[in-house]
Amino acid sequence: MRILFVVSRFPYPPIQGDRVRGYNQIRILSRKNRVVLVTPLPSKNFKDSLNDLRPFCEHIEVVNTPSFKRFLRMWRTPFNDLPLQTLYLFDPKVRKKVKFLLKNQSFDIIHVQLIRSAPVVEVHRDIPKVIDLIDSLSLNMSRRAQKEIWPLSWIASFEARRVQQYERFLTQKYDRLIVSSQIDREFIGDYKNLHVIPNGVDIDFYPYSEDDRETDMIVFTGRMGYFPNADAAVWFVNRVFPIINNKKPNTKFFIIGADPPRKVRELEKQENVFVTGYVPDLRDFLKRATIAVAPMQSGSGMQFKVLEAMACGAPVVASQYAIGGIKAVEGEHLLVANNEKEFAEKAVHLLNNADLRRQLTRNARNLVEKEYTWERSVEMLEDVYRLIISK
Repeated sequence: MRILFVVSRFPYPPIQGDRVRGYNQIRILSRKNRVVLVTPLPSKNFKDSLNDLRPFCEHIEVVNTPSFKRFLRMWRTPFNDLPLQTLYLFDPKVRKKVKFLLKNQSFDIIHVQLIRSAPVVEVHRDIPKVIDLIDSLSLNMSRRAQKEIWPLSWIASFEARRVQQYERFLTQKYDRLIVSSQIDREFIGDYKNLHVIPNGVDIDFYPYSEDDRETDMIVFTGRMGYFPNADAAVWFVNRVFPIINNKKPNTKFFIIGADPPRKVRELEKQENVFVTGYVPDLRDFLKRATIAVAPMQSGSGMQFKVLEAMACGAPVVASQYAIGGIKAVEGEHLLVANNEKEFAEKAVHLLNNADLRRQLTRNARNLVEKEYTWERSVEMLEDVYRLIISK
């Protein structure tokens, strides 16, 4: 197949959810298909980023989308029903580029990532169209609205209503839609053209290891500029970590991820809490961690942080929100906690029990190898492509 792949953010380096998913989809798709990528200009290391993607793309069309114009586009908010982030981030120059390519070249399918890029379908109605929503942003924003302070809570609630309407509208505009978990699918609605394709892990890049782990080291990974991650870090440090430290005073907690906001950076003032910011390689921490936590109190979709820790051999304690659609069984693959007391008790129990850690991590790695490789995820994606093309 020849695939026109449209993204809203340059998919390299793969350090955020949509970029991780997009990069790995392109990487695996390129083994049996030809991929033409349409992408905004990378903000940093332009030439290096392009060179890292070129081996997987027949061609890369880079569109310069100046960020200062984003604010100018927001004046349209009262005059249409598009989600705020679609108005803000979608540059009509991308639609123009896609229209030119579809007019002058032949493609079997167009793959669009996120509602941010959804308006590109207006340029061509004949070509088979897939949109990867990744998760239900309306579910994400609904949960965020419950956690934010006013007026941010009002804005999140306003956006949640717009996004939910738009997600359902897109079921009429696209032949097939994709989300990463069944929970997200159920929130959008029982549409026959809405499919679940889980996230994956590069199991060679994240090798399994039980050896050389530090004692009483807890890690939490993820881009801290993302509200659910920042919110989870603050909740864990303020509500859970004091209970853990009371029982195990030498325990250290590492918050690892790019763009930590002020409220996260200030957590480092507390004893045994470390905020690293961006690190070149998460594996350096995952392979040393005694346990990994995913204390999400909001958000949606399938969490890479959980799959990556499971792949690496870091036993996981997670909230129900963090598990998402992962087919992990409590007590077999990880531990699940739903309040601060339970979270602290299970974390301490796991820190103290090497046999349980070993049992969970071996089972977790087997689950990842069976269900959550990128090869398996992209195979499911190609099945969706074939459903459209063969109809």
